[in-house]
Amino acid sequence: MPRLPDVPLSRQRVLLADFAAALRQQMFFWGRHVMCGGNLLLRHGFEKRESPGLKGTSCYRLTHEDGVIELHGACAGWYPQVSSQRPGFLFVRTRGRISTHRLHEPVVPGRYQSDALQNHTADAMAAARLFAEWLADYEAWVRRQMGPGYRVECRQRLASLPKGQTWLPAPEAERWLRLFAAQGPGAPRARTLRVGGSTPFTHRLAQEMTNA
Repeated sequence: MPRLPDVPLSRQRVLLADFAAALRQQMFFWGRHVMCGGNLLLRHGFEKRESPGLKGTSCYRLTHEDGVIELHGACAGWYPQVSSQRPGFLFVRTRGRISTHRLHEPVVPGRYQSDALQNHTADAMAAARLFAEWLADYEAWVRRQMGPGYRVECRQRLASLPKGQTWLPAPEAERWLRLFAAQGPGAPRARTLRVGGSTPFTHRLAQEMTNA
């Protein structure tokens, strides 16, 4: 079988920018999940912990694959076990970018050990696909628990905020996450699943990551 041509780095970077836009919206959703009755993160199996570095706040940890997912209000990441060869994943909300790392302990919000964070595109794609697969499954679980109208309401709340930046609506968001997890660089752009094209936030991130 002939070798398929490599996907250009510029194409991979705009897909990572699409995923970063998804996570920006998702972090608002996680905040809503904590406030709703019963706390959806706890119901999903996360362990609530006191957040280091940000007094009076909490973080949530879940064992996943050969590592752990940890969610904060400021960042979200996956941290491999010492024995794992996979790159770790980190998304920092204020930076709006995806980074990889070889850390085995979750970062302290606001202290991101910049020297330990990397932006190698192939590693970022591998790490992002693992996280996207989990996120698609999580979103499907939320839909089953709360009904499809719940996500619509969450997204409307985000859109009503003065600086609220929405991404794909459900179920398009879940569909794109599954395509991205399964196909990686071969996945379609998120804007192809959305009537009206990409959001300004997605477009800006794509430009930044293409020029990086």
